[in-house]
Amino acid sequence: MIEIRLLEQLAAFAKYKTLSAAAEKLHTSQPALTRSMKKLEDELGVSLFIRSKNHLALNETGLRAAEYAQHVLVADQDFEAKVKAYDRSLRTLSMGFCAPVPQIVLTPIVNSVFEGMTLSMDMMDDSSFLDRLRDGTYQLAVLHEKPDSDMFYYKKCGHEDLFISVHPGNPLAFYPEIHLRDLDGMSILLLSRIGFWANMHREKTPHAHYLLQIEQDSFSELAANSSYPVFSSSYYIRRGETIPGRVNIPIVDPECHTEFYLTCLDADRKKYAALFRQVNERTVL
Repeated sequence: MIEIRLLEQLAAFAKYKTLSAAAEKLHTSQPALTRSMKKLEDELGVSLFIRSKNHLALNETGLRAAEYAQHVLVADQDFEAKVKAYDRSLRTLSMGFCAPVPQIVLTPIVNSVFEGMTLSMDMMDDSSFLDRLRDGTYQLAVLHEKPDSDMFYYKKCGHEDLFISVHPGNPLAFYPEIHLRDLDGMSILLLSRIGFWANMHREKTPHAHYLLQIEQDSFSELAANSSYPVFSSSYYIRRGETIPGRVNIPIVDPECHTEFYLTCLDADRKKYAALFRQVNERTVL
């Protein structure tokens, strides 16, 4: 069995062309690297180098061996990454959320079902979530659209409607409902981490001036003490958790009314069956 170390050194020599350069990159001595290359030839039973006074170069077989060595090194790295990822998956549950409200509602449920495991959560636009489920980056994800492949198992876990919350003196306060185009060009307070909603706002209101806030506390304080419009969720409105003294106006654009789908690989549906039993279409509401 050829040592991986020898293949790494062969690949380095092929890349850097000289023993001195390869030895420097590998943090070893030139004589040690020379001995390693001779050992590799002995183990393979073939000549890999053209030797002349003060010069060493790969022969045709050596060049091909270096290519093969690079393939083996890539496979070795992939092997290591997959083993480590699997080991983490036994103790850590990685989950992607497409919006803040599903994360708020589902996190305690997930923690309860998988007590003792570490929950790693991302919250971002869900355009890459299916790929992340495929490659094992996530074990679970919440999307705002149904997966379009039999490779995935999903269950509707809720719904959210978007409102705009304005000061009573704002002209929009007299409208029973509005469209996103009515907001284009306005200055609006907005949290920076809101998942897929962020891209939707940028696409539908390209001329709006968004005053982005990173911290929830800063956002809440500015919203309570300024007249800037802010977006509000049906989740908080149903619970009476609104900013005092403001008017919440429904936004009629279809993009502002979304369903949520808890999703995993179909091959893992039994593994997460206990969680799927805990959720239904009114869990996030």
